[in-house]
Amino acid sequence: MGSVTVVQEQDRAASGAGPGRRLVGGTPRQLWLLTVGLGVLALLFGLVFALALGSDSSSFASLQSRTSEVSATSDLYYELNDMDAQAANALLVGFHPADPSMVPPSVDAAASMSAYEKDRSAADSDLTHIARNPQLTGAAGKLIDSLGTYEALIGQAIYADQNTMKQLPAEPPAAALGSYTEASSLLHTTLLAQALQIADADSSAVDASYSGEHSSADLYGYVIVALALLLGVALYAGNHYHARRFRRRVSWLAGGIAVCLALGFLGLSTQLGAADDLHYAKKEAYDSINALTRARAVSDDANADESRWLLEGRTAALQTSFFQKIGNVAGVPGVSGTSAGGDPQPYYSGLSAAVAALRLDTASDSVSGVTVSGYLGTELDNITFSGEAQAAYDTTRAFDTYVQDDAVIRSDAKRGDLAASVAFDIGTRPGQSNYAFNQYMSKLESVVQINDNAFASGIAAGKSETGATTWMVLIIGELLVLLFIARAGAVRLREYH
Repeated sequence: MGSVTVVQEQDRAASGAGPGRRLVGGTPRQLWLLTVGLGVLALLFGLVFALALGSDSSSFASLQSRTSEVSATSDLYYELNDMDAQAANALLVGFHPADPSMVPPSVDAAASMSAYEKDRSAADSDLTHIARNPQLTGAAGKLIDSLGTYEALIGQAIYADQNTMKQLPAEPPAAALGSYTEASSLLHTTLLAQALQIADADSSAVDASYSGEHSSADLYGYVIVALALLLGVALYAGNHYHARRFRRRVSWLAGGIAVCLALGFLGLSTQLGAADDLHYAKKEAYDSINALTRARAVSDDANADESRWLLEGRTAALQTSFFQKIGNVAGVPGVSGTSAGGDPQPYYSGLSAAVAALRLDTASDSVSGVTVSGYLGTELDNITFSGEAQAAYDTTRAFDTYVQDDAVIRSDAKRGDLAASVAFDIGTRPGQSNYAFNQYMSKLESVVQINDNAFASGIAAGKSETGATTWMVLIIGELLVLLFIARAGAVRLREYH
């Protein structure tokens, strides 16, 4: 008890000291102030760590929810395009063709209208999903109204065509063509513009949200480790006070130092890991998904323009529209969509050369020699996951095959053989346009699926890393630090008394 007696004598001597010394008081008061101060700092550390984990959970849930909504808007854009493409295909061959043998059952008018109805049902479902967002309810409502008008016009066109016998290829009755042309114009000037506006707004919101959440995760990590170091220094100072005041080299606070530092570095690791998982899910997976789903929608729109070009008199405007859209999917250096509309050959040969220049390295899972721009160029420059390089390479080559087939369609039509042009356009056998287009779309979906799986994996990893196990470690560690602080103070007070 000799050391305690000395402390008590020091306290009696301090009673006559200045106001600052009297403010902190004697040893019991100092012990209480030290214990409370350390406890408050420990609670602040735990609170910040908990806020970080809560923010992480919110970030991953928000990213998953927002990207689901963006997927709905991208799907809607595709479904609207495909509705128009299917209606055009139905009118292109007619419900009662003069030569039924040239129309494969899988693409006859009835099959096309069945696909149209399937797209319409999916579009209704996506619009319902989009309308759940209060910020998009108004835009979704306008889209629903415009869609109703479009569907009515298509219904009139189909009714007129169904009552026409022995229809020649690409020669629907005037009433059917008039209603379809009005409907398609409404789709491209209003419906698709509205859908794209929603998709762009939603996509921008995802980008902005990700940027803030990624930065927050990093910042939280450094704040947590800084607080852990501060708490560790404070605990070390407290331990030093105990050693100097009570001649005890090691107190319970030493255990608190070990726990708080371990928690601090766990917090840093967790937050940096969460930031990496956000980056993996958003930048490496979802950005490719977004580009590829846009490619799917625009490709389908271009394919519809190909059918509309045959259906509506082979106009220059529809030819230019086709090349502008496929140029957005896969741009060629030095060839614009507008110039290709006037002279398609430079685009055909430019795309073929750009695709031939691609070099696939399956060993490193990479593609080099990329000069293709547009959505497919974005994907080729963002190869990340196992098997993605091969899938993206195959998709780009399949797109080139489809585009080269377009040259055959336009060549047959320009030399006056419209029946051959339509037959090649709707043909589903290898070497025909619809077959090539379906092969391309199938391969495109495989790349989307690879990135979808990676996105889901990134979200799951992030949720796991910041989930129940980390919360449990935080809670147990925080309680241990508080226990060590309280125990150290209680032991010293008991010694004093």
